Amino acid sequence: MGRIERRKNQRFAADCQAEVRYRSGRKMKLAVLDISLGGCMVDARTWSIRPEEEISIKLPGLSYQPAKVIWIEDQRAGIALEELLYEPTLEFIQSQGQQAA
Repeated sequence: MGRIERRKNQRFAADCQAEVRYRSGRKMKLAVLDISLGGCMVDARTWSIRPEEEISIKLPGLSYQPAKVIWIEDQRAGIALEELLYEPTLEFIQSQGQQAA
C-alpha cells in the first residue's frame, strides 16, 4: 500500500543539487527531483537515512535550513522544511535548474 498524500503546497519539477547535513556533521549531495514551499523530494538511492530523522538541507542560493525526513520509498525521500520558503526563493531555485539544462 502506498503513501497517503499529505502535501499542503504545490510541487514543481526541479533539477538541482541539495547538500544535506546529518546531526553528526556528515554531508552528502543529493539530486532534488521536485520542490515546494514546504519541502522537496530527493533521489535517495545513495542515502542511508530513516524517516523522522532531523537534518539540515542547503538548497541553491540558501544557507542550511532545519528539516526532517518524512518518508522514503522507491529510492526517493521526502524532506519537510521547518520553515516555508518564500515564493521568490522557490522561483530562484527553479531557475537554477533551468539554467543548468
